[in-house]
Amino acid sequence: MLFLSNVRQRLLMLVVLVAFLPFSSANAGRTTPAPTVTLATSLANLVTQGRALDTQLAGITLTSSNNCTELGSANTSLRSWLTATESVLGGITTAVTIDTASLTSLDDLSNLSVSVASRVKKLSSDLTTLETSTDLFEYEASLAAMLRLSDDIGTMADRVGEMADRILVMGTNIGLMANRILTTQQLQNSNLVLTQNSMLTTQQNMVALSDTVDTLTYNTQLTSLVTQANSLSISMSGVSLTQTNMASELSRIETLVTSYLNNVVTLYTKVSQDSAFASQYINGDTLTKLGDLSSINRALTVSLETYANSTNQLAPLTSITVLGSATDSMLRLTRDIGTMSGRIIEMSDRIIVMADNIGLMSGRIVDTQSLQQTNITFTQASLLTATSVTVNVIKSYGL
Repeated sequence: MLFLSNVRQRLLMLVVLVAFLPFSSANAGRTTPAPTVTLATSLANLVTQGRALDTQLAGITLTSSNNCTELGSANTSLRSWLTATESVLGGITTAVTIDTASLTSLDDLSNLSVSVASRVKKLSSDLTTLETSTDLFEYEASLAAMLRLSDDIGTMADRVGEMADRILVMGTNIGLMANRILTTQQLQNSNLVLTQNSMLTTQQNMVALSDTVDTLTYNTQLTSLVTQANSLSISMSGVSLTQTNMASELSRIETLVTSYLNNVVTLYTKVSQDSAFASQYINGDTLTKLGDLSSINRALTVSLETYANSTNQLAPLTSITVLGSATDSMLRLTRDIGTMSGRIIEMSDRIIVMADNIGLMSGRIVDTQSLQQTNITFTQASLLTATSVTVNVIKSYGL
């Protein structure tokens, strides 16, 4: 791909801005509510920033003379929004009292992710019409910018979902806000699927236009992750919860999931660091293993849904202490498996964004993305079910 590696490096240096929103909390422990005004204000600021980006994208009309500039500016704005979101997410470290304003902002952020993804999908279609009228150097730069937009939108959608999950885990008034929480969770799940659909279309459009660190270097770690994931899936599917063992068993599974998540994040970090300065040559086995990880992650959520239903059925026979510990573990498991799913998708996106042989591997790339799209749809549905059942148990038993 002519000049693409250098172009990507220049684009990355031009488009990355750091924007942090202030967020802190002095209280600690689940039983001590943190101040809500800072969180609510920070979330409202993110909504304002997201609306400005959505308006910016809506106003873009790509031409052969402005496509690189417009997409570079959009990249800068989106990366700023993403950085601000990650700053707010990182600040949610202690207990919070969940309020309607914060949940409304989370709904707005989720809707904005869908809208932004749809606008980028349209821009990708517009870019396909400029192939023959644009300078090759600028056109290749525009392809790279479009793929980067798609990648960052997917990351943004994941971070919004993680923020909702973290607020739920850290919430002190889940029972009182249960109905409103579930409404937000349902919206988050459906919107994430819509966002992924738009991303898939955008990336497929760019794959069709493309002419052309080898990901083989990741395969050993990916093989290890697949092996560990299979072992975890077997362990999770073999658990039978009772009114006496549910807390200890879910705690044990939580430890295994955390270990696996940490290993996923380790490889994700390596891929992210590599893609920040170098293009990549996609190895076919890498795509196969990424697809396997996505399928196994789907199996984990099936077990999680089973746990949630078992907990709900056993709740009347279980002591409040055991039930409270079990539901806490369930919420953390749902959060961690959801995060894991997001990191696997992001890892695939980053590899594709920096690939030099997209054209050669286009069929395999699209097959892998289609499999991941099917799996994430199923995964999100199972996570939503597990969350809904667990939240209703917390509400019903005043936990």
